[in-house]
Amino acid sequence: MYRLSTDVGGTFTDGVLLNENTGECRVSKVLTTPQDPAIGTVEAMDRFGVPLAEVEFLVHGTTVVINALIEGKGAKTGLVTTKGFRDVLEIGRGNRTEMYDALYRKPVPLVPRYLRLEVEERVGPGGEILTPLREADVLQVIEFLRSQGVESVAVCLLNAYANPKHEEDIGELLREHWPEVTVSLSHKITRRFYEYERTSTAVQNAYVMPRVRRYLENLDRQVEGRGFKRNLQIMQSNGGIMASVVAREIPIAMVESGPAAGAMGAAHLARMSGYENVISYDMGGTTAKTALIRRGLPETTDQYLVEGRPILLPVVDLREIGAGGGSIAWVDEAGALHVGPQSAGAEPGPACYLRGGVAPTVTDANLHLGILNPDYFLGGEMQVSPQAAHAALRQIAQIFEMSVDETALGVIRIVNTHMAGLLQSMTIKRGYDPREFVLVAFGGAGPIHAAAIARELNIPTVIVPPSPGTFSAWGMLMADLRHDLVRTYFAPMEEASPAAINAIFRELQAQLLDLFAHESVAERDVVVYHSFGLRYAGQEHTLDVEAPLEYAESDRENIERRFDDLHLKIYGHNAPEEPKEIVSLKLVGVGTVTKPSLLKLPRGKRTPGRSAMLGQRKVYRNGGRHVDFLLYRRAKLLAGNVIPGPAIIEEPTATTVVEDDQVCSVDAYGNLVISTKEAGQ
Repeated sequence: MYRLSTDVGGTFTDGVLLNENTGECRVSKVLTTPQDPAIGTVEAMDRFGVPLAEVEFLVHGTTVVINALIEGKGAKTGLVTTKGFRDVLEIGRGNRTEMYDALYRKPVPLVPRYLRLEVEERVGPGGEILTPLREADVLQVIEFLRSQGVESVAVCLLNAYANPKHEEDIGELLREHWPEVTVSLSHKITRRFYEYERTSTAVQNAYVMPRVRRYLENLDRQVEGRGFKRNLQIMQSNGGIMASVVAREIPIAMVESGPAAGAMGAAHLARMSGYENVISYDMGGTTAKTALIRRGLPETTDQYLVEGRPILLPVVDLREIGAGGGSIAWVDEAGALHVGPQSAGAEPGPACYLRGGVAPTVTDANLHLGILNPDYFLGGEMQVSPQAAHAALRQIAQIFEMSVDETALGVIRIVNTHMAGLLQSMTIKRGYDPREFVLVAFGGAGPIHAAAIARELNIPTVIVPPSPGTFSAWGMLMADLRHDLVRTYFAPMEEASPAAINAIFRELQAQLLDLFAHESVAERDVVVYHSFGLRYAGQEHTLDVEAPLEYAESDRENIERRFDDLHLKIYGHNAPEEPKEIVSLKLVGVGTVTKPSLLKLPRGKRTPGRSAMLGQRKVYRNGGRHVDFLLYRRAKLLAGNVIPGPAIIEEPTATTVVEDDQVCSVDAYGNLVISTKEAGQ
């Protein structure tokens, strides 16, 4: 039987097929089809020639949600909220996310004011109904929104986190009187008390829901028509997966599905290789992304911003910049050279693709410098033109009266500087020493730049996995099903009732098991983790501290001590004498997926065999000189082979560069491990 994953990126759609019996992996890579990403997804599947009836497990990651939010191409959305709170979405918070940007502007709400409607109702913070909901008000709201051509409705009432009864009633009336509209109820996504963030999350969920539903329903039909008989799984932003039928209701949980998969893959790879502290570095065609993995697990955050708008859901803590292979080099009004964030994407693509693009990109620069092989792009499946790359770069060269060689090198220096800054933002600026981490580099362009960036930041080791251009899709095969549920619960630790806490935990666990039942996961295969969201009394922000399955008063002292230790570790100070308070109760449910065994490489000698050696290629480097790089075919390398730099290692989905002061070895699983040469080596 087979396991199959697909990942839709900005430029390419990737596929990975894993034979569960032999551990053999096959990959496919096709150009993304922005007009309908399902077309490229199915094409990537069909490339394997394996009937989907023989596929045991199928998981999919997509950029549909993030693209809709960034490009503003979601549905016409209405908002129903409590009387007096229609402007919460626009007022937001008093802080500025870009403190030193003099031109900063708050994000424009996805719902214009005339489509933000109020109903008279009020639930108290303890869940008591103070003002009953009037059905006539809701019907009037429905009539107006329908008359305005609204396609999707978000419902977020002030204290629905404490008691969702009125939101449920509005949902029932919408289904009864307007069944064709999609509905996003805030309490179905999160039951945390932050009204602005909860409203923003519900609105963004509603905004993308019609588009995602059509997309997933189409994809479900396509795979079912090809014989697939099980649940199509969708990668979530929290590093887990969920069934397609669940994803249609909470599509906002897919906002960073592909990048999260890459981080999960890096975490699994690191555990296999014996490393606990890892920086994942994913450079694709449009963006570069990084995440921090400590003690074998990616760091997560409970809030994520897209275009300045908060999403109140757990997300793998990713940093992202517009620096990919398709990033465009351009000159501003002051005559300074920039790279990105604009990207040529899949259409028209870099100039060398000969698909209509004329602007110079990072890929054009790497091709011109000699790093990329024009005869082996995508393993020879795709023809690229060095002449077109040269012509595109010449536009910039003429402005600066420089050679095209120096212009191309300048483009690479700029993009490397951007990415070094990205990695510093995840390590040095958070108090971590990059020298204590290894860098796992993947994506179609990541292995080209990783060695140079690691050298600049003094990161001692770089790991490049097999088929790095499809590594995020591989990471999906290692992900478990996961759901996070959070309930607001305010109480000083000294006064918190174990009976009340355990009752909420049991209610949340029942919801978790119901979600997993919809995904055909047996209760015995579900592992549940409990935690408290704690803070010192009077603080704003909380930290999650693990809680026992059944909380008792005798556990309080131990939990408070662990909170003090965690606060000291994260913020550099704590106050053990200060009283603590619980703000939220959290459950994480993990439906364990059997991890496949991976194929090991045969053992070879220290020096690669003749079949792996491709000769030499001149690469333009610093100082106006061309340097001879040794060339290797990765598919012919064996475990134990050692390659001194400067060298280029080619494979269909990526090209790996080993700098002149580095050495690359091949481990048992075929990973390329790049490290600094020792003295005399």
